[in-house]
Amino acid sequence: MSTAQTAASPETLVERRREVLELTGWGLPFRLRQPHNLCFWVYIVFFVLGAVHLIEYFSGGASVVGTGLGAGATATALYGLVFLAILRRGDHYERQPRNLVLTAFLWGAVPATFLFALTVNTALLDIYPKLFGQAFGVDWGAALTAPFTEETSKAAGFVLLLGLAPRLIRTPYDGVFIGAFIGLGFQLFEDVLYDYNSAIAGFADNQVGAALGTFALRAGSGIFSHTLYSALFCCGLIYAIGTPIQPRRLGLGIGLIVLAMLTHGTWDAIAAIGGTAAIGLFGVLLFSVFALIMLFVMMHKTVGQEREFLRAILQPEVANGTLTQAELDAVCAPRKQRKRFIRAGKGHRTHHHTKHVLRATLDLAHEIAMAGGTDSPGVLHERAEIARVRLAPRAGSPMTAASAG
Repeated sequence: MSTAQTAASPETLVERRREVLELTGWGLPFRLRQPHNLCFWVYIVFFVLGAVHLIEYFSGGASVVGTGLGAGATATALYGLVFLAILRRGDHYERQPRNLVLTAFLWGAVPATFLFALTVNTALLDIYPKLFGQAFGVDWGAALTAPFTEETSKAAGFVLLLGLAPRLIRTPYDGVFIGAFIGLGFQLFEDVLYDYNSAIAGFADNQVGAALGTFALRAGSGIFSHTLYSALFCCGLIYAIGTPIQPRRLGLGIGLIVLAMLTHGTWDAIAAIGGTAAIGLFGVLLFSVFALIMLFVMMHKTVGQEREFLRAILQPEVANGTLTQAELDAVCAPRKQRKRFIRAGKGHRTHHHTKHVLRATLDLAHEIAMAGGTDSPGVLHERAEIARVRLAPRAGSPMTAASAG
């Protein structure tokens, strides 16, 4: 932070906070129901049609392989909770509204999977063998189909969400997380679909084993699946389209989109590329690791912007005495610097109290954002919580009469 910002008057800092809240939309709620917004009706129509396709797909054999379907769905749901926890933990600075995240997830789970991808994939996978032969269709059909049909079907939902929440989705960082939730919905429901197909293929013989075996294979490669592809693709869309916060960078945006599709395609063609040669399989895995690294690079590249927004929201709290400058610097710092700040004190209890202060500081920022920069009851509560934790007795520090009282 510059010296000018540090020396700014409290009134200037509060005004800067309001500007950042207006620019970023932090703290704004999300409503899916927007009758005057065409995006709402498009979303609803496609979701209903997708739900009809989902019911039709599973209704034929659910009564026969219901046990296998249930086992596969349960395993996939538990697996999905792990992914969900990781993604929500990664959304450290601006917490996207839960209903926006749920809307993104449901698009990937229902319309993208069952209305668009399943329908178009089935048609295209029948065409390739007729045009180029059965062997070509088996080896390359999925790789020449899924990256186009599935990535665009997921991206269509992201574009709808841009129309439904234009003030909430403005940075590449937002694109990464909303895209990841769309991809997670697609990934989990596609896994259930494959579990179901495996149970059906065995004519209900050992249906639980067949479903769980398929789940295990797909879960093992889950880190290189739709969550990764969509996070890259939607981050690229933000760069390609541009927003009031992110200037348009068409080249970078197209590059990320192409990288997502290539990663998807090479993974689907892993058998044709690798065959029995270990070098081919290793090459596909290496390319997928490269894509994952690029995703982390883009997150690291854009998270600095999120930290500066957080700093602007919290800087007036230093001026009014709620926070120290060191605490503000720590909560807006990268993870390693935060850890160093926490460990600077002596004793486990001191570390615990410092960590609690930083967590309460982050909660304070979110309360300020939801209150639009005003002193709401939630803001006052979090300020009091920070003061309470700071005054609590710590290891190595004898309790004074005042603190005891």
